Amino acid sequence: LGGFKNRITGVEFHNAASQTIPKKRPDKGIQLFCRETQTVFEKNKPQQTKNTTSTQMTKVGLYVSNMTDKLLSPGKYLTADEYHKRRLDAVIVIQTYFRRWHAINVVQN
Repeated sequence: LGGFKNRITGVEFHNAASQTIPKKRPDKGIQLFCRETQTVFEKNKPQQTKNTTSTQMTKVGLYVSNMTDKLLSPGKYLTADEYHKRRLDAVIVIQTYFRRWHAINVVQN
């Protein structure tokens, strides 16, 4: 039991509380909470296509022709710094040509 008193009007307000059992809700006939509804169903599906995973090797009794095979050789390795420098140089070239074109248009008009 507790409360407070208003200083101006002199009215006393009381706070009273007790612990009571919460009101029982009527059963709706369906289960509202269960473990299955709170668990995420995960799918695991491979993303690789079938034609890249199949290989065929030569063996006794089987000949696989290599006439149409392509020989690939790796190119020059490009570091991130070299890539960004090439991009910056290309941007500077584009800016140079645009500024030249813009200056010519300003002078002519």
